[in-house]
Amino acid sequence: MPRLAALLLAGLGLLLLVTGAMARERACIPFHLKTEDGKVINPLTGENADQPYSPRQTCGACHNYDEITKGFHFQQGWDVISDDFGQKLNKPWVLSDGMLGKF
Repeated sequence: MPRLAALLLAGLGLLLLVTGAMARERACIPFHLKTEDGKVINPLTGENADQPYSPRQTCGACHNYDEITKGFHFQQGWDVISDDFGQKLNKPWVLSDGMLGKF
């Protein structure tokens, strides 16, 4: 019985190791924000700190930029915005179901 328990614990440890590695593989590794022309933004040293970051240069280095720009978190309502979107809600200031036109 002690041998079976040791095998089960070893199997559990291996499972945790593999699933932990898989989770780390899916997460973005530490990265630098970059400007549109690919320069690193470093707010600690002030390097390009006055420049806007570019999702194309920052995220597109590892991810398919054309795909991620279609996602809800990227669009935040731009893909469904219209002047009459909020009419049915009796809230004409609401322009989309995203973050646009909200108060």
